Amino acid sequence: MDYGTRPQRISCQYGYISTIPGILKAIEFICDAAALILGAVAPTITFTGHKGFFTFVAALAIIITTILFLLALINIQAVCIPDRWLVIEMSWCALIALLFFIASIVVASVAKYNGVYGAAAFFGFAAFITYVADAINRFRLLRAGPRSRHTETYTSNTTTTTTNVTRQQPTF
Repeated sequence: MDYGTRPQRISCQYGYISTIPGILKAIEFICDAAALILGAVAPTITFTGHKGFFTFVAALAIIITTILFLLALINIQAVCIPDRWLVIEMSWCALIALLFFIASIVVASVAKYNGVYGAAAFFGFAAFITYVADAINRFRLLRAGPRSRHTETYTSNTTTTTTNVTRQQPTF
């Protein structure tokens, strides 16, 4: 039986965690969480808008990144809209990278008043770099063409499952 012709199903893909997009999502989550915590606990200086915008960007990033990670983990992207999923994630990464860049510059400008702002700016810039790397990876996969972007290999300790969305007729 040719398993490459089976339709995609919603199932838990534990192997996604060890792929490049999965690792990038984990790093994004860690940077987002650290930025959110540091931005929220920073003392309020007379510039309250700096802290508020940075906290908003970090909270938005952690929520949407967690949702996208869970959707990829249960293989929703391969079932619902596989042709547009890379564009959606690439656009999200580019948008949140831009917002993190702006918010980190704003917070870094008040870092001279308190070191917590400096640490928050550091994790904001780290999140910015990670989101840019993720957007570049998505762009690279998008440019590689439909065959390579629909074929993903997830490896676990016991089995290897290759998922091929493109439908090919079996040869006899």
